[in-house]
Amino acid sequence: MKLNIGCGGRRIEGYTGVDAVERTAADIVARADSIPLEDDSVDEIMAIHLWEHFYRWECDEVIAEWSRLLKPGGVLVLELPNLRKCCENILSIRMRGGKEPDQLSYWGLYGDPRQGDQFMAHRWGWMPETLKPFLEAHGFVKVVERPTKFHPAGRDHRDFRLEARKA
Repeated sequence: MKLNIGCGGRRIEGYTGVDAVERTAADIVARADSIPLEDDSVDEIMAIHLWEHFYRWECDEVIAEWSRLLKPGGVLVLELPNLRKCCENILSIRMRGGKEPDQLSYWGLYGDPRQGDQFMAHRWGWMPETLKPFLEAHGFVKVVERPTKFHPAGRDHRDFRLEARKA
């Protein structure tokens, strides 16, 4: 079984959608920290632009739940804004005298305000160099940065993707 946690309205073939909101494409309606599945029953967990929506203190509980679900050797895929790149992009434009803000980088920091939903706000910023040791401290191995896949061209300057395996 492969899970797409925080699926929103996006269905991805071969993945079971999980979301806390009923009006989404979710096959399973559940919070990310309490998914009603058996231990060691999932081959892959993918969370695309979900991780940044957790407060830092929630991340330990969420990763423990995902680790519980994954089989040994199971794959975890996270794709999210890179805090450092967002800040660099914003400062670079300002330092060059640019007048137009890099809206995608602002959204990477705070979330897209057009959503009008408090749960769509970003609550913590991560970079590959902070998320990798976090995952390793929670029992994940072979944590590797890969090219992003899930946003249109133009966001690769802002986002990052990590893939890891449960030990």
